Amino acid sequence: MEIKTFTPLEQVEPAVDLGAVSPPLPDICFLAEFAVNLPVAPPQIIEGILHQGCKMILGGTSKSNKSWCLLDLALSVASGQPWWGRRCTKLPVVYINFELQPWALAERINALCAARPDCKGLGRSLALWNLRGHNADLTLLRPKLEEQLAKHQFGLIILDPAYKVLGNRDENANGEIASLMNEFEAMAQKTGAAIVVAHHFAKGDSTAKNALDRMSGAGAWARDPDSIMVLTPHEEPDCFTVTSILRNLPQLPEFVVAWDFPLMRVAGDLNPDALRRPQAKNKVCSDKEFIEQLVPVTPTARGDIVAKAAGIAISRGSADRYLKRLTEAGLICSGGGLYWKKNSE
Repeated sequence: MEIKTFTPLEQVEPAVDLGAVSPPLPDICFLAEFAVNLPVAPPQIIEGILHQGCKMILGGTSKSNKSWCLLDLALSVASGQPWWGRRCTKLPVVYINFELQPWALAERINALCAARPDCKGLGRSLALWNLRGHNADLTLLRPKLEEQLAKHQFGLIILDPAYKVLGNRDENANGEIASLMNEFEAMAQKTGAAIVVAHHFAKGDSTAKNALDRMSGAGAWARDPDSIMVLTPHEEPDCFTVTSILRNLPQLPEFVVAWDFPLMRVAGDLNPDALRRPQAKNKVCSDKEFIEQLVPVTPTARGDIVAKAAGIAISRGSADRYLKRLTEAGLICSGGGLYWKKNSE
Protein backbone atom coordinates (compact mmCIF):
# COMPACT_ATOMS: atom_id res chain seq x y z
CA MET A 1 0.00 0.00 0.00
CA GLU A 2 1.32 3.40 -0.93
CA ILE A 3 1.62 5.85 1.96
CA LYS A 4 0.97 9.45 0.96
CA THR A 5 3.11 12.18 2.48
CA PHE A 6 1.99 15.78 2.77
CA THR A 7 3.90 18.98 2.19
CA PRO A 8 3.65 21.70 4.90
CA LEU A 9 1.08 23.51 2.75
CA GLU A 10 -1.08 20.39 2.48
CA GLN A 11 -1.02 19.46 6.17
CA VAL A 12 -4.28 19.81 8.05
CA GLU A 13 -4.65 20.93 11.65
CA PRO A 14 -5.56 17.89 13.84
CA ALA A 15 -8.79 19.49 15.06
CA VAL A 16 -9.95 20.07 11.49
CA ASP A 17 -8.91 16.58 10.46
CA LEU A 18 -11.07 15.22 13.28
CA GLY A 19 -14.12 17.09 12.01
CA ALA A 20 -14.12 20.17 14.25
CA VAL A 21 -16.03 23.15 12.87
CA SER A 22 -14.94 26.68 13.70
CA PRO A 23 -17.58 28.77 15.51
CA PRO A 24 -18.81 32.00 13.88
CA LEU A 25 -16.68 35.08 14.53
CA PRO A 26 -17.99 38.02 16.61
CA ASP A 27 -18.75 41.31 14.87
CA ILE A 28 -16.10 43.99 14.42
CA CYS A 29 -16.48 46.64 17.14
CA PHE A 30 -15.33 50.25 16.69
CA LEU A 31 -13.81 52.08 19.65
CA ALA A 32 -16.87 54.32 20.06
CA GLU A 33 -19.05 51.26 20.64
CA PHE A 34 -16.38 49.45 22.64
CA ALA A 35 -16.00 52.41 25.03
CA VAL A 36 -19.73 52.46 25.80
CA ASN A 37 -19.73 48.91 27.12
CA LEU A 38 -16.23 48.34 28.43
CA PRO A 39 -15.70 44.71 29.45
CA VAL A 40 -15.32 44.15 33.18
CA ALA A 41 -12.56 41.89 34.47
CA PRO A 42 -13.94 38.61 35.83
CA PRO A 43 -13.32 37.71 39.48
CA GLN A 44 -9.91 36.39 40.44
CA ILE A 45 -10.19 32.76 41.44
CA ILE A 46 -6.65 32.79 42.88
CA GLU A 47 -5.71 36.25 44.11
CA GLY A 48 -3.05 37.79 41.91
CA ILE A 49 -2.72 34.66 39.75
CA LEU A 50 -5.83 33.51 37.87
CA HIS A 51 -9.11 35.04 36.66
CA GLN A 52 -12.26 33.02 36.06
CA GLY A 53 -12.53 32.01 32.41
CA CYS A 54 -8.74 32.03 31.89
CA LYS A 55 -6.20 29.22 31.46
CA MET A 56 -3.32 28.20 33.71
CA ILE A 57 -0.54 25.60 33.52
CA LEU A 58 1.30 24.23 36.53
CA GLY A 59 4.68 23.04 35.25
CA GLY A 60 7.29 21.00 37.08
CA THR A 61 9.67 18.10 36.95
CA SER A 62 8.42 14.53 36.92
CA LYS A 63 7.34 13.42 40.42
CA SER A 64 7.34 17.01 41.72
CA ASN A 65 3.93 16.41 43.33
CA LYS A 66 2.04 18.48 40.75
CA SER A 67 -1.12 16.40 41.19
CA TRP A 68 -0.99 16.89 44.96
CA CYS A 69 -0.63 20.64 44.37
CA LEU A 70 -3.63 20.72 42.03
CA LEU A 71 -5.77 18.67 44.40
CA ASP A 72 -4.81 21.10 47.17
CA LEU A 73 -5.83 23.96 44.85
CA ALA A 74 -9.16 22.21 44.22
CA LEU A 75 -9.85 21.99 47.96
CA SER A 76 -8.83 25.63 48.47
CA VAL A 77 -11.16 27.03 45.78
CA ALA A 78 -14.04 24.71 46.66
CA SER A 79 -13.89 25.95 50.28
CA GLY A 80 -12.72 29.53 49.67
CA GLN A 81 -9.52 29.02 51.67
CA PRO A 82 -6.02 30.30 50.72
CA TRP A 83 -3.70 28.35 48.45
CA TRP A 84 0.01 28.99 48.97
CA GLY A 85 -0.86 32.14 50.88
CA ARG A 86 -3.14 33.50 48.13
CA ARG A 87 -6.84 34.08 48.77
CA CYS A 88 -9.22 31.99 46.68
CA THR A 89 -12.79 32.78 45.63
CA LYS A 90 -15.17 30.05 46.72
CA LEU A 91 -16.53 28.36 43.60
CA PRO A 92 -17.58 24.83 42.61
CA VAL A 93 -14.60 22.83 41.31
CA VAL A 94 -14.28 19.67 39.24
CA TYR A 95 -11.02 17.72 39.25
CA ILE A 96 -10.83 15.56 36.10
CA ASN A 97 -8.43 12.71 36.79
CA PHE A 98 -6.86 10.97 33.79
CA GLU A 99 -3.95 9.33 35.59
CA LEU A 100 -4.68 7.94 39.08
CA GLN A 101 -6.67 4.83 39.94
CA PRO A 102 -9.88 5.81 41.80
CA TRP A 103 -8.63 4.23 45.06
CA ALA A 104 -5.36 6.23 44.81
CA LEU A 105 -7.29 9.46 44.25
CA ALA A 106 -9.50 8.64 47.26
CA GLU A 107 -6.44 8.14 49.46
CA ARG A 108 -5.01 11.48 48.39
CA ILE A 109 -8.27 13.32 49.00
CA ASN A 110 -8.57 11.78 52.48
CA ALA A 111 -4.98 12.76 53.33
CA LEU A 112 -5.48 16.33 52.10
CA CYS A 113 -8.78 16.78 53.94
CA ALA A 114 -7.12 15.58 57.16
CA ALA A 115 -4.27 18.06 56.64
CA ARG A 116 -6.63 20.93 55.70
CA PRO A 117 -9.29 21.10 58.45
CA ASP A 118 -9.94 24.68 57.30
CA CYS A 119 -11.41 23.32 54.04
CA LYS A 120 -14.98 22.55 55.04
CA GLY A 121 -18.30 21.99 53.30
CA LEU A 122 -16.78 20.28 50.25
CA GLY A 123 -19.57 17.76 49.74
CA ARG A 124 -21.40 19.73 47.04
CA SER A 125 -18.63 22.13 45.95
CA LEU A 126 -15.88 19.68 44.97
CA ALA A 127 -16.51 17.10 42.23
CA LEU A 128 -14.14 14.31 41.20
CA TRP A 129 -14.39 12.83 37.72
CA ASN A 130 -12.34 9.66 37.29
CA LEU A 131 -11.51 9.20 33.60
CA ARG A 132 -8.43 7.02 33.79
CA GLY A 133 -8.71 4.64 30.85
CA HIS A 134 -10.81 7.11 28.86
CA ASN A 135 -7.87 9.18 27.58
CA ALA A 136 -8.38 10.49 24.06
CA ASP A 137 -7.62 13.41 21.81
CA LEU A 138 -9.23 16.42 23.47
CA THR A 139 -10.85 17.36 20.17
CA LEU A 140 -12.84 14.13 20.35
CA LEU A 141 -13.28 14.17 24.10
CA ARG A 142 -14.30 17.81 24.61
CA PRO A 143 -17.92 17.51 23.36
CA LYS A 144 -18.47 14.60 25.73
CA LEU A 145 -16.86 16.50 28.62
CA GLU A 146 -18.92 19.61 27.91
CA GLU A 147 -22.13 17.59 27.77
CA GLN A 148 -21.60 16.53 31.38
CA LEU A 149 -20.09 19.84 32.55
CA ALA A 150 -23.15 21.72 31.22
CA LYS A 151 -25.24 20.06 33.93
CA HIS A 152 -23.30 22.00 36.56
CA GLN A 153 -21.83 25.46 36.97
CA PHE A 154 -18.17 24.94 37.82
CA GLY A 155 -15.92 27.95 38.33
CA LEU A 156 -12.72 25.90 38.06
CA ILE A 157 -11.98 22.85 35.92
CA ILE A 158 -8.71 20.99 36.55
CA LEU A 159 -7.53 18.46 33.95
CA ASP A 160 -4.62 16.36 35.18
CA PRO A 161 -2.34 15.75 33.36
CA ALA A 162 -2.24 17.47 29.95
CA TYR A 163 -0.33 14.74 28.12
CA LYS A 164 -3.25 12.32 28.58
CA VAL A 165 -5.40 14.36 26.16
CA LEU A 166 -2.76 14.93 23.49
CA GLY A 167 -4.02 12.09 21.32
CA ASN A 168 -1.68 11.79 18.33
CA ARG A 169 -0.41 15.33 18.71
CA ASP A 170 3.35 15.84 18.99
CA GLU A 171 4.11 17.85 22.12
CA ASN A 172 7.10 19.38 20.29
CA ALA A 173 5.07 20.69 17.33
CA ASN A 174 3.91 24.27 17.83
CA GLY A 175 0.94 23.97 15.48
CA GLU A 176 -0.35 20.82 17.16
CA ILE A 177 0.04 22.20 20.69
CA ALA A 178 -1.60 25.46 19.61
CA SER A 179 -4.50 23.29 18.45
CA LEU A 180 -4.65 21.63 21.88
CA MET A 181 -4.60 25.03 23.60
CA ASN A 182 -7.48 26.12 21.36
CA GLU A 183 -9.45 23.16 22.73
CA PHE A 184 -8.79 24.30 26.31
CA GLU A 185 -9.80 27.84 25.31
CA ALA A 186 -13.03 26.57 23.75
CA MET A 187 -13.82 24.68 26.95
CA ALA A 188 -13.21 27.83 29.02
CA GLN A 189 -15.48 29.84 26.70
CA LYS A 190 -18.23 27.20 26.72
CA THR A 191 -18.28 26.66 30.49
CA GLY A 192 -17.19 30.08 31.74
CA ALA A 193 -14.76 28.32 34.10
CA ALA A 194 -11.03 28.71 34.53
CA ILE A 195 -9.08 25.77 33.10
CA VAL A 196 -5.97 24.48 34.91
CA VAL A 197 -3.72 21.70 33.63
CA ALA A 198 -0.41 20.13 34.67
CA HIS A 199 2.58 19.73 32.36
CA HIS A 200 6.06 18.28 32.85
CA PHE A 201 9.56 19.72 32.42
CA ALA A 202 11.96 18.76 29.65
CA LYS A 203 14.88 16.54 30.61
CA GLY A 204 18.23 18.08 31.56
CA ASP A 205 19.32 20.98 33.74
CA SER A 206 16.22 23.17 34.10
CA THR A 207 18.21 25.97 35.78
CA ALA A 208 20.13 26.57 32.55
CA LYS A 209 16.89 27.82 30.95
CA ASN A 210 14.57 30.74 31.52
CA ALA A 211 11.62 29.69 33.70
CA LEU A 212 9.31 30.10 30.70
CA ASP A 213 11.31 27.55 28.70
CA ARG A 214 11.61 24.78 31.30
CA MET A 215 8.45 22.95 30.27
CA SER A 216 8.85 20.15 27.77
CA GLY A 217 7.89 20.54 24.14
CA ALA A 218 6.82 23.34 21.82
CA GLY A 219 6.86 26.99 22.78
CA ALA A 220 3.05 27.14 22.54
CA TRP A 221 2.89 25.42 25.94
CA ALA A 222 4.33 28.61 27.44
CA ARG A 223 2.96 31.24 25.07
CA ASP A 224 -0.74 30.39 25.20
CA PRO A 225 -1.78 30.19 28.91
CA ASP A 226 -2.82 33.33 30.76
CA SER A 227 -1.03 32.16 33.91
CA ILE A 228 1.89 29.79 34.40
CA MET A 229 3.24 28.54 37.72
CA VAL A 230 6.63 26.83 37.40
CA LEU A 231 8.04 24.52 40.10
CA THR A 232 11.85 24.33 39.84
CA PRO A 233 13.81 22.06 42.24
CA HIS A 234 15.46 23.98 45.08
CA GLU A 235 18.85 23.07 46.53
CA GLU A 236 17.05 22.05 49.72
CA PRO A 237 15.59 18.53 49.39
CA ASP A 238 11.85 18.30 48.60
CA CYS A 239 11.62 22.06 48.04
CA PHE A 240 10.75 24.01 44.89
CA THR A 241 11.09 27.61 43.78
CA VAL A 242 7.78 28.88 42.37
CA THR A 243 7.98 31.29 39.44
CA SER A 244 4.86 32.95 38.05
CA ILE A 245 4.49 34.14 34.46
CA LEU A 246 1.27 36.15 34.22
CA ARG A 247 -0.37 37.82 31.23
CA ASN A 248 -3.12 39.85 32.93
CA LEU A 249 -1.71 40.50 36.40
CA PRO A 250 1.53 41.90 37.86
CA GLN A 251 4.33 39.38 38.19
CA LEU A 252 4.72 37.93 41.67
CA PRO A 253 8.02 37.68 43.56
CA GLU A 254 9.44 34.17 43.44
CA PHE A 255 8.93 32.06 46.58
CA VAL A 256 9.72 28.57 47.82
CA VAL A 257 7.36 25.74 48.73
CA ALA A 258 8.42 22.70 50.75
CA TRP A 259 6.90 19.21 50.56
CA ASP A 260 5.30 18.37 53.90
CA PHE A 261 3.17 15.33 53.10
CA PRO A 262 0.50 15.69 51.83
CA LEU A 263 0.92 19.42 51.18
CA MET A 264 3.29 21.88 49.63
CA ARG A 265 3.71 24.62 52.22
CA VAL A 266 5.21 28.06 51.63
CA ALA A 267 8.76 28.17 53.05
CA GLY A 268 9.31 31.90 53.50
CA ASP A 269 12.72 31.41 55.07
CA LEU A 270 14.28 29.78 51.98
CA ASN A 271 16.06 31.70 49.24
CA PRO A 272 14.20 31.38 45.88
CA ASP A 273 17.46 31.90 43.97
CA ALA A 274 19.04 28.78 45.45
CA LEU A 275 18.02 26.39 42.70
CA ARG A 276 19.36 22.85 42.56
CA ARG A 277 22.21 22.83 40.06
CA PRO A 278 24.59 20.19 38.75
CA GLN A 279 27.58 19.74 41.08
CA ALA A 280 29.87 21.30 38.50
CA LYS A 281 28.13 24.64 38.99
CA ASN A 282 28.54 26.94 41.97
CA LYS A 283 25.62 27.19 44.36
CA VAL A 284 24.07 30.49 45.27
CA CYS A 285 25.51 31.49 48.62
CA SER A 286 23.54 30.48 51.70
CA ASP A 287 21.78 32.99 53.94
CA LYS A 288 24.48 32.49 56.58
CA GLU A 289 27.23 33.16 54.03
CA PHE A 290 25.41 36.26 52.75
CA ILE A 291 25.12 37.72 56.24
CA GLU A 292 28.67 36.83 57.26
CA GLN A 293 30.31 38.11 54.08
CA LEU A 294 28.17 41.07 53.06
CA VAL A 295 26.24 42.53 56.02
CA PRO A 296 28.43 44.61 58.35
CA VAL A 297 27.93 45.10 62.08
CA THR A 298 27.53 48.85 61.58
CA PRO A 299 24.57 50.26 59.57
CA THR A 300 25.51 50.26 55.86
CA ALA A 301 23.77 51.61 52.76
CA ARG A 302 22.01 49.15 50.50
CA GLY A 303 24.08 50.29 47.50
CA ASP A 304 27.33 49.41 49.26
CA ILE A 305 26.06 45.92 50.11
CA VAL A 306 24.81 45.37 46.56
CA ALA A 307 28.16 46.49 45.12
CA LYS A 308 30.01 44.12 47.45
CA ALA A 309 27.62 41.30 46.46
CA ALA A 310 28.50 41.82 42.80
CA GLY A 311 32.06 40.82 43.71
CA ILE A 312 30.89 37.29 44.51
CA ALA A 313 28.64 37.03 41.42
CA ILE A 314 25.33 37.96 43.12
CA SER A 315 23.21 40.21 40.92
CA ARG A 316 21.59 43.41 42.14
CA GLY A 317 18.12 41.84 41.99
CA SER A 318 19.26 38.78 43.94
CA ALA A 319 21.00 40.93 46.56
CA ASP A 320 17.82 42.99 47.00
CA ARG A 321 15.79 39.79 47.46
CA TYR A 322 18.27 38.55 50.08
CA LEU A 323 18.03 41.84 52.00
CA LYS A 324 14.22 41.98 51.85
CA ARG A 325 13.74 38.35 52.85
CA LEU A 326 16.39 38.31 55.61
CA THR A 327 14.97 41.52 57.08
CA GLU A 328 11.42 40.12 57.06
CA ALA A 329 12.73 36.92 58.69
CA GLY A 330 14.38 38.98 61.46
CA LEU A 331 17.86 37.72 60.59
CA ILE A 332 19.24 41.20 59.85
CA CYS A 333 18.18 44.70 60.91
CA SER A 334 17.26 47.63 58.69
CA GLY A 335 16.16 51.23 58.93
CA GLY A 336 16.44 54.39 56.89
CA GLY A 337 17.79 52.47 53.91
CA LEU A 338 20.60 50.97 56.01
CA TYR A 339 21.23 47.33 56.93
CA TRP A 340 23.32 45.72 59.66
CA LYS A 341 23.91 42.43 61.43
CA LYS A 342 21.52 41.56 64.22
CA ASN A 343 23.07 41.79 67.68
CA SER A 344 24.02 38.23 68.66
CA GLU A 345 23.62 38.92 72.39
